[in-house]
Amino acid sequence: MNNLKKELINGKGYAILPIDDLENFKILCNEFIKKISPYTKTKNFSDIRQEMTEMSKSQINELMVSLLSFNDASEVLINSCKNIVKSLSGDEIFLQRRANTIFNIPGQDQRRQWPHYELMSGVSPFTYILWAPFHDLDENDGVFYLDLNKSHEMIKSEQSTGIVNGPMILNKNYDEKPAKLKFGEVIVFCPFVLHGNINFNSNLARIACSVRFQSIHQPLLQKDTDYFKFHKI
Repeated sequence: MNNLKKELINGKGYAILPIDDLENFKILCNEFIKKISPYTKTKNFSDIRQEMTEMSKSQINELMVSLLSFNDASEVLINSCKNIVKSLSGDEIFLQRRANTIFNIPGQDQRRQWPHYELMSGVSPFTYILWAPFHDLDENDGVFYLDLNKSHEMIKSEQSTGIVNGPMILNKNYDEKPAKLKFGEVIVFCPFVLHGNINFNSNLARIACSVRFQSIHQPLLQKDTDYFKFHKI
């Protein structure tokens, strides 16, 4: 843990770690099941993942909108990873007000997350991101992360053409091996790491939760943003 910040800033740019408080993280998973229960036929998580593969895109969108009321997800996730967060940003942080719950459905014609880096949001270059799946991920589940050196090369190469956040990054086909995580693990990364997901084949949908945070002692690029809130661990 002592070398985590060095790894994120000067090393690969990301690390896979065990969640500090797994029981607290399980509360997050159970609350997720409760929130979506009006839209599913079961409370078994594997069955929910299978059921989601049969939903229409409009049904998935409706389900995602229902999670906008999940106001405390960011606190639950961050408090599940207290030691990780403290080692990077101390115990007083700016925390993303609303955590992202991500659904990815298998198949070639499904919505996917375009390759991107978190600094595209323009809020701050000092954030870190926690991304935790609600189930095991295998090599087929389509989430990839480029290491920091490759990410910098891509960003600088595109920038040299006078374009930022353009087709060189967004439309590139990345031949990267997806990250393999177990339930109870989290990937933490810096805002310059390029990542996204590729189409994947499975009988089950992929579900994960992510949140951004930073030390209150680091500046924000957008001073009037309502994106973050103060949180003491």
